[in-house]
Amino acid sequence: MPVITVVGALGNTVQVTVDGAQNSDLVNYAEGLSTQISSIVNTLNTRILNPTGVVPAAMAQSMTADKSDAAILSSVAGQGEYALATVAGSYALSGDVTWVTIGSNSATHPDQPLEGRVYVDARQVTARNVTVLGGATQGILFQAGGQSGTFLAGTGDNLFAGGEGNWTVATGDGNDTIRGGDGTNTLSPGLGDNRVELGSGINYVHSTGQDTITGTAGVQNITLSGTGSIVSVGENSIVVDANGGQKITVGGGSTVSGGMSDQINMAGATGTVQGGYANTISAAQGNLQTVNTDSASISVLRDLTFISGTGKTDIAAGHATMFGSRGLDLQVAMTSAAAVGSDNVFAANDGNMTVDGSSSRYGIHAFGNNAGTSGSQTFIGGSGADTLVGGVGNATLTGGTGDANVFALRDGVAGADYTITDFSAVAGNSVLLVGYDYARSAFQADVLDKATHDGTSTTITLSDNSKVTFLNVASLSSDTFKGF
Repeated sequence: MPVITVVGALGNTVQVTVDGAQNSDLVNYAEGLSTQISSIVNTLNTRILNPTGVVPAAMAQSMTADKSDAAILSSVAGQGEYALATVAGSYALSGDVTWVTIGSNSATHPDQPLEGRVYVDARQVTARNVTVLGGATQGILFQAGGQSGTFLAGTGDNLFAGGEGNWTVATGDGNDTIRGGDGTNTLSPGLGDNRVELGSGINYVHSTGQDTITGTAGVQNITLSGTGSIVSVGENSIVVDANGGQKITVGGGSTVSGGMSDQINMAGATGTVQGGYANTISAAQGNLQTVNTDSASISVLRDLTFISGTGKTDIAAGHATMFGSRGLDLQVAMTSAAAVGSDNVFAANDGNMTVDGSSSRYGIHAFGNNAGTSGSQTFIGGSGADTLVGGVGNATLTGGTGDANVFALRDGVAGADYTITDFSAVAGNSVLLVGYDYARSAFQADVLDKATHDGTSTTITLSDNSKVTFLNVASLSSDTFKGF
């Protein structure tokens, strides 16, 4: 592990051990802090601390304190304090302490880390900002007061407890606990199994380990680049998964950017999920919007707005408005009684896509692409009354059993080859011609009388050169066509 050399007292230096490779973000950050203290150390009163052995009861369960002779650091008027801890134990700070370095004494323990655990109580510190740079083999436990500052613990299992101030916290690869306070905090735990407990402030969390991140209050902005983390936060949160395998629960009004194979639970009345591959997404309490998902499994109690999804996707929702994109293979089920009387709408974009509503109890209005020149659609209805509309590309339309269905074509949009697979399956099925300039008598003569037959199937050609094939239909009546 890299060792950062930090200026100490009486010409000596302090060695701070930091997890990670040379030139890693944490090492570079520690080196930057070391350079900063070197540039201002002559303006500070430097004090070498002795452990007090005093540990607040609220923290006692989180650490085992080393006990030594009591010695509390006091400030000197007119100058800030630079506090040095080179022995494991407990330290109570007061006064104008602006810098704290924790590590081994390079004169007595060259090239060795500080062995043991260090606890620092900064609740009586009066400085507005405190910078803590350190590393101990068993970790550093730091209790903040009302001040703001920076806390970097390079190694060990650390605990940071925030207060009212604004903090930047970074830790090494141990199993750390970070308790955010009421301020604006940037929290960066390392590669371990960390626990991050967010307070009522504004928090920016950069998670690289396998972390448990919780918080019911505050404003949360969380980025996950590790895997296997568990996130449970409240309303108006933003969670970005840059990797995968996470379990994410957020409150209402939140936005989640998915990774791969995540389990995402939207626990509020509204929410948005963006991107991601092979994620399981649920909104058991309300409405959901998804954007650019790929191969997702989506379950929504009420209304779903599905935008530009692709891949093999499953949707179960009370009601849905869906916009597909190239490569979508969609299984959709509208199963909630709340959807009765509402139109479930699907609109295709350019490219090949399939919408299978055979498991849906309620109808779907599916529209083929009305832009672009390529791609084909396959639309399959369920047991409700479906409206299946051909687009620019070729289409295969299956109405399904149950209520009567409408198969539609639009003049100026259509012009390709369309196959209706089950027109005779339900009494009352019809074809709606939108924008075509046909009179009923002319339609019989110009279209139906010129139909071609292939076995039990019938094909008609419309004025825009659309070819419509009705499988297992020997003949057609003009009464089944609407729009004249």
